[in-house]
Amino acid sequence: MDQLLYIITRSVHLFIAAMMLFLFARVLLSFFFDEEMPLNVFCCVVTEPVVYPVRVLLSHIPALEDFPIDVSFMATYFILMLVQAALPLS
Repeated sequence: MDQLLYIITRSVHLFIAAMMLFLFARVLLSFFFDEEMPLNVFCCVVTEPVVYPVRVLLSHIPALEDFPIDVSFMATYFILMLVQAALPLS
């Protein structure tokens, strides 16, 4: 049972690390390159299922409606950091 728990936690850690990397790449690519660039499209496709629920939740906050920056990326990154820190690393 301990081995199964270890495999699951390591897999979740790896998934979160990959998501954080793709989120960071998506932000950087959106600043410097065209949206139609294949790598940028790939990062959007990979990260959007994780970012979209956070974006929907944040859209219900009136103070963020006219905010010029998409805060959902930062919030998603922060949530992923919290989940990763909460998981046991054994």
